[in-house]
Amino acid sequence: MSSANNQIISLLIDRCADSDKRTRKFACFAIGNAAYHNDLLYDELRRSIPQLANLLVSTEEDKTKANAAGALSNLVRNSNKLCDDIISKGALQALLKLVSDCSVVALNPSRKDAVNESPLKIALFSLAKMCAHPRCREFLRSSDLFPVIGRLRQSPESTISNYASVIMSKTSEA
Repeated sequence: MSSANNQIISLLIDRCADSDKRTRKFACFAIGNAAYHNDLLYDELRRSIPQLANLLVSTEEDKTKANAAGALSNLVRNSNKLCDDIISKGALQALLKLVSDCSVVALNPSRKDAVNESPLKIALFSLAKMCAHPRCREFLRSSDLFPVIGRLRQSPESTISNYASVIMSKTSEA
């Protein structure tokens, strides 16, 4: 990878902590795009993991949280190269916390409008992708927040209940 590309990726990652909320939102989206097709940029993108994790648990707009969760799913999409970092830098735990925080609304049928705006579906999608990797599955299973995923199988929103069921099924495999 050229040093020019490396500099661009580095600047992009730094934008995840920008003072402008729109810049943070689009930086997350761009990181997800950079990781989508293959794992060639994973080493350079590794530094984004703590930034993305931080955005998931901060007072950030839902769309930014959804973009951060989506970027994390793309960082495991093409290989398990970043799984240890995703665990050690707190990103997997941050996804679980986000799911837990959003689950109250998701299990309340009268709040259907709020569910569609929430980053919950993308966070669950991301966790389901992470279940493809044994280290992530182990971590998920052992988290105190894991039981909330089991409860989300009862969500009146079919996408949420389906993702929760996929995660439960994948984590029960050896």
